[in-house]
Amino acid sequence: MVAFADDAKATTASEPQSIADMIYSHFDTYQHDHAGISTASSSYSSSAIRAAASLRSDIHSSAIITEEEGENENNVTTEEQTATAIVTCLDSAMAIIANTTKKDCWNESVSAVLELAAAFACGGRSSEDVVARAVIERAVEYSTVERDVIRIEGCKLLGLCVRGLMMEGGGKPAASILKKKNKKGSAKVAVAASSNENGGGGGADLSAWKVECLVTAGKALLPRTTDKIAKVRSAAIAACAFLFSKDAAACTNNDEGYAELSNSLQCNLLWLLANDSSAANRALVASILPTTEENIPSLIERIKDVDVKVREAALDSLRVNVEFGDLTEDWRVEILRMGFTKRYVFICSTTYAKTVELLITSWLKSTKFNPLALLDQLNPVLNESVCELASQVLIRVASTIDCESVKVERGVELVREQFGGPEVRSLQKEVLKRMNVNDKDNTQDGSNADDDNDGEENTTPSLTPSKALFLRVKCNLSTNKSETISEIISDIPTLCILLTTHIDNLIDFNADEDYDQMDEDEAAAYEDYQNFICLQLIHMAKSSELQEEGSRRHFLSIMRRILSRLATPDDLVEMCVKAMAVAHDTESQFVQTISEILVDVEEDDTFRSKELQDERAIVIVRQMRIIAILSIVLESISGAMVGHPILDSFFSHLSPAITSKNAIVREHGVICLSKFCLLSEEQKVRAEFQPLLMTIAGSVEERVEVRAQAALALCDLALIHERMLLDDGGNNDDEGSMPFKDMLLEMLSHSKPGIVIIAAEITAKLLLAGRLHDPALIAWLVLIYFDTTLTATEFDDEDLDGDEVVKEVGSPVRLQQLLSIFFPTYSMSSLDANDDMMACVGPLLSIVNEKLSGSVKSASSGKAMMAQWPVAKMIEYVCYNVDLADKKKNEETESKKAKKNEVETVVDGEQTVGETGEDPVEGGNEAVKEDEIDDSNNIVEDEEEEVEVIEASSTLLASIDIAEFLSEQCDDAPNFYNRALAKILASACIDIESEDKALLRRLKSNVNEAEYANDDGPTVKSIKKLADVLVDVEDHVSDDEVSVSSEESVHNAGDDHEKEEEVAEEEHTLAEKNDSTEKENPRLSMGSVKSVKSSAEGERALPRMSLADVNCN
Repeated sequence: MVAFADDAKATTASEPQSIADMIYSHFDTYQHDHAGISTASSSYSSSAIRAAASLRSDIHSSAIITEEEGENENNVTTEEQTATAIVTCLDSAMAIIANTTKKDCWNESVSAVLELAAAFACGGRSSEDVVARAVIERAVEYSTVERDVIRIEGCKLLGLCVRGLMMEGGGKPAASILKKKNKKGSAKVAVAASSNENGGGGGADLSAWKVECLVTAGKALLPRTTDKIAKVRSAAIAACAFLFSKDAAACTNNDEGYAELSNSLQCNLLWLLANDSSAANRALVASILPTTEENIPSLIERIKDVDVKVREAALDSLRVNVEFGDLTEDWRVEILRMGFTKRYVFICSTTYAKTVELLITSWLKSTKFNPLALLDQLNPVLNESVCELASQVLIRVASTIDCESVKVERGVELVREQFGGPEVRSLQKEVLKRMNVNDKDNTQDGSNADDDNDGEENTTPSLTPSKALFLRVKCNLSTNKSETISEIISDIPTLCILLTTHIDNLIDFNADEDYDQMDEDEAAAYEDYQNFICLQLIHMAKSSELQEEGSRRHFLSIMRRILSRLATPDDLVEMCVKAMAVAHDTESQFVQTISEILVDVEEDDTFRSKELQDERAIVIVRQMRIIAILSIVLESISGAMVGHPILDSFFSHLSPAITSKNAIVREHGVICLSKFCLLSEEQKVRAEFQPLLMTIAGSVEERVEVRAQAALALCDLALIHERMLLDDGGNNDDEGSMPFKDMLLEMLSHSKPGIVIIAAEITAKLLLAGRLHDPALIAWLVLIYFDTTLTATEFDDEDLDGDEVVKEVGSPVRLQQLLSIFFPTYSMSSLDANDDMMACVGPLLSIVNEKLSGSVKSASSGKAMMAQWPVAKMIEYVCYNVDLADKKKNEETESKKAKKNEVETVVDGEQTVGETGEDPVEGGNEAVKEDEIDDSNNIVEDEEEEVEVIEASSTLLASIDIAEFLSEQCDDAPNFYNRALAKILASACIDIESEDKALLRRLKSNVNEAEYANDDGPTVKSIKKLADVLVDVEDHVSDDEVSVSSEESVHNAGDDHEKEEEVAEEEHTLAEKNDSTEKENPRLSMGSVKSVKSSAEGERALPRMSLADVNCN
């Protein structure tokens, strides 16, 4: 407890009690009787308000007595005495905090003292400016001290003071107790407190001194919102809550200082909402942030927060503080899209439940539980997926909200808690009421006719996009489909009549004479409106399952007529084809019907258009319609139709599009051809379609878009058919795939970024699949991966959002992600791939040189080009991936050694058992262990072979390529490029003792030649640094190495003849098992055998050094 007795003077019965003693007594009594009140919410309890009123009454009475008796000798006013005593109480409370480490010892007492002090000083209209200023000034001092606990309590006190100052506007003031001392006084105070709890002022203006105090408190809280301690920030954020009440601006007379402070606080809170490391603080900000038009987007963004509490706080704030009409269409859709994310449904059901609560209890209720009116506000034509999710939620909640005996989802439980009986009944009545597609209503939007038409009846069918979507979802969710579908659709012929009516209206609208004079946006909106309704009707027909033969035949005849008409809108083609696929019993029947439809399309001469008077334009429309139908059909049928005779007839309809003079038609024709090839036999593809695709892809005169699609088609076929890139009579991989490789190399160096991106993706796929092997292709991929201009390329399709762009072929974002995974995966896939990765350094240097030589015009532009193609980073990245693959290989070797040690331990254990005379291991285990022993022997043999070779480091091999470039191509390269390469050589760390001598001699030779070939001073200086390192490397093979090699050849001469046949047999067997057996690592073949001395002493090579370990500046 906080002690105030030391500050009080002793009094006798004859002497009146001083104001200070009176205040100490009240505070001491209150902290004993009402301790435990938390100030976390920055609000007063009713007991604090009553205690403050009682203290005011006693002080007022004491002041009257003192004034009558004239005992105030020091001329100190009552307000000053009161302020001094209140501040003394606060100081005593803070002293307890400073002297005690355990919070449990002082938390309740200090909270009670702070609450009573704030309620007395700032609560109600009877508060005095002197006392309020003194308390706020002392609270400001507390908020700036070094100890964080005191700063927290200071912020809490400021929050309580702000709460009290904002209470003046509403309800009855607490001063009424002082004027009328009746039994109902305390009740009146409680009512006043409750009325101001959420309102924060009832519209009355605050006094000027109170506005000044609010500004002082706000300025003190402003820096604390960004305090380094999370709990301090939390206390400051909670204290700011009442500065943002709805009537704050009016109560403060729109004071400029207060408005400026409010803006500053909101800026800080918006930053905290997005960046505070504490999830609790972000959630607190979301709950108190003013829901203005500027702040709503920030709240919506928090629905994607990583913490569930923040997401729930944001959704609660939007539900409680934002009216449905205040949200724009985009905001509404974004809230539902993020709240109904699939991962929330399965992983975080609380966020999904909060979104359901927002949708039902706030938005649907605001439309009087009319689901169609709600969907109209979400615009189902443009936001079909979100509206579909919302419709599913509405139907599911309305169907289960009264099922008390069955466990329901959390969202339904939240809606139950918010709604009473009448609201639940209204919800079920409106959402689950019977509706039919042919219902006649008085308005187009399904609203009440009495409100708009004054009783006039309008028999126009009320099938709006909202109603069509809602009925379609209702069909899909129905458990009793036959009954629900008959209720909604009536029958298939009726639905088909309605469908053809809407399509005819749309065709007539496009052919109308006034169509050209209409606004483009209005015309597009009407077309989208009608198309959407038609699509929903087709969906309903699919949901009906078309089991009745008569209905199915009628539906198929209607679909065939729709598809055969060139005037049918393109947006309906895909859904009509898919509906026909569902209506057929077998795929062969479906393909036969499509073949007949294609013939009808080619014979249709009824299409007329004002925009397309030319016969050639109509031919283009016909070809595009055939391609559209074929593309959807080829995607819909399964692989069981490969080689079907009817499919052969499709190519006759497709070939005119491939040879069309229109580039767009050719591009879509090639796309369709690629799908057609997937359903054709390999022999036919290689004989007929591969040459055609190769011709298109390799044609320099063809448009790059068409070439790109042909290349993508060849890539898909090569991934499916292993020998697709080989000539019929050739067995050499390189010779057979050279034409396609040349084509890829030409595309990779193309000037258009789009074709480069597509070619790079094709190259990565074929390299990883093992269809191509060429270090030059890898070098181009490395260059493209580091090319900053390609990374900054904007994707052309503006209709796709961020997630869809990543999935779209030709997107630079997608390519960056693919290549970031490709390089390490490719390096680890095989020894051949790792060797090709290392061998790409040489071609990479030449490619960068060509780029720089063709682009550089000055020294400044040269530096910019080097930033675009950072060759040092490229080489470092290549070496990093090569070393990563080697590390994986070494880990596998270590695991083999561990397995060998385990087997040896088992063998030793068996020998011990035999020597001690114990029972041997049973036969079953003996067989297993014999196999393990055999495996271990193989492992030992493999290790003995591996120990005899040296694997060259990536640093050494890259240095050889760089030195070779500087010695042979330095004259053709710019000086700054030579200098950059020379710096890489100068900073390379090469271990002379552990590296292969032959490779070191080769590096030394290249370095010496590079030193003589270059005449640039900085370049030669950098090269000399490496030359000094290699000075001890012998230029020729030493006599010891020659003698060792000769001895080994004599020793092995006798064994060679004996082992020759065995080796030939083994090679033949391995070749039969796998035609693509990995060859030996060329880095190993370039290395030499370890010397006999090194093998005998068992020296181990140092860990491989990489350029990744070197600073290549």
